Amino acid sequence: MKKSALLIIVMIFFALACSDPGDPEKVLARARKYYQQGNYEKALQDHIWFHDNALKYKPSLYGVRLSFALLDWIELGRKFPKAHNALIDIRNRKADLIKKKRGTLELFHDVQSINTYLNESAKTVVLYKEMTDCDFELAKQCYCLAKEDLIAKQEFELCNQMMEAPMFIGRDMRKLLDQNITIYKTNQWTDEKQLEWTIKHYLEETEFTVIVLVKNSRFIEADRFLAKAGEDIDIARITSGLADLKNQYLNLN
Repeated sequence: MKKSALLIIVMIFFALACSDPGDPEKVLARARKYYQQGNYEKALQDHIWFHDNALKYKPSLYGVRLSFALLDWIELGRKFPKAHNALIDIRNRKADLIKKKRGTLELFHDVQSINTYLNESAKTVVLYKEMTDCDFELAKQCYCLAKEDLIAKQEFELCNQMMEAPMFIGRDMRKLLDQNITIYKTNQWTDEKQLEWTIKHYLEETEFTVIVLVKNSRFIEADRFLAKAGEDIDIARITSGLADLKNQYLNLN
């Protein structure tokens, strides 16, 4: 009996080991290899596994999972309709969970990212508007993820309702900027691309906030926000970018 029980345990362990790839980066690389070989079914199964399990093994793959991995999946779906439909099914199931008040910020980010790569960002706006009715607190948390799509669809009143106070937005933006600049200056492994991203992100976040303020006739607050965003900053690309935003949105001449 003991030998039989041990044999069963060994067999279960072996089966789990075989069914659990364990290294998400290798799984994603293998999915790409399968795609190149035309083995689309196996590529799809690896993409599904990566999407469902990558963060359990390596949380640092959060960005990759919602960018490069989705791009690969979209490309697979162009050749293999089953893969396209599988991605839509995953998106729909996650959206349904949000509608049933079982959502999280991470779940919304999954849906929003999938919609972006499917060129269906309008569905993100529809879902977000439903969230404001079924789960207002989650909608507030997710505004940072939804704002670009909302602004693109000119949902300015909704943005005004869900957006934080400008002073808090500016505080968080500046904190991230200062952290990234410090890392850039002190870490030999960083490069110019990371600095460019930091500057671009700061100006984009500033513009999103200014647009919402201006479109809701909050001109004085927009002017103050821009002034605060440029306070004690000696990076020419930021100061010139902020000046351009002021001319674009607040120049009354």
